[in-house]
Amino acid sequence: ALPPNLPPLFLIASCSWAIECTIGSRHKLDASYLSPHVNMASRLEQASKQYGVAILISGDVFGLLSKRVQVLCRFVDRVTVKGSNAPVDLYTFDVPEPRSLGGTVEDELDLSVLSNEEFYNVVRPAEEQEFSQSFSMAIDSYLGLAEGEGADWRRAEECLRACLEVKPEDGPARTLLSYIEKERREGIDMRTWKGFRSLDSK
Repeated sequence: ALPPNLPPLFLIASCSWAIECTIGSRHKLDASYLSPHVNMASRLEQASKQYGVAILISGDVFGLLSKRVQVLCRFVDRVTVKGSNAPVDLYTFDVPEPRSLGGTVEDELDLSVLSNEEFYNVVRPAEEQEFSQSFSMAIDSYLGLAEGEGADWRRAEECLRACLEVKPEDGPARTLLSYIEKERREGIDMRTWKGFRSLDSK
């Protein structure tokens, strides 16, 4: 079991190239990594707090996962970040809670002794089928087709509210619902919707 009162832990999964170098003088040298993808990782770290998730995975990393692991992940949004115009798919893994907190995982479970087969069976995402179906429909309605055409935000709102009836504190559902409600209040022209949004903070 983890010690009590630990600060929140976040796992950000992003991958690409970077140049490793040293910066400084003969008195002090620091290692540094130069790449636009370093900025991307920083943006995703902040985004994990917006979505209220402990794990946030970029589409590039998701594509490197095995099919068996991909089905355990939840697609939560498609965004652009400051400094990049390329949309990025975002995924999370809904970490199951230990039984002491009402979850399904044994409190003293030693993951190091589990085979891959046992691991995939034990550490399943903390989602109910009703929630998963509603969230999937919400994402489809929110994003629309490849260029955003066919998006139905009214339907997306209905599905997201259904999600929150099952999991009232779900971060991605709350974040997307808040964004959709704000844009609709401000009279968004859906003809300008391209199937992704811009994250407005680092």
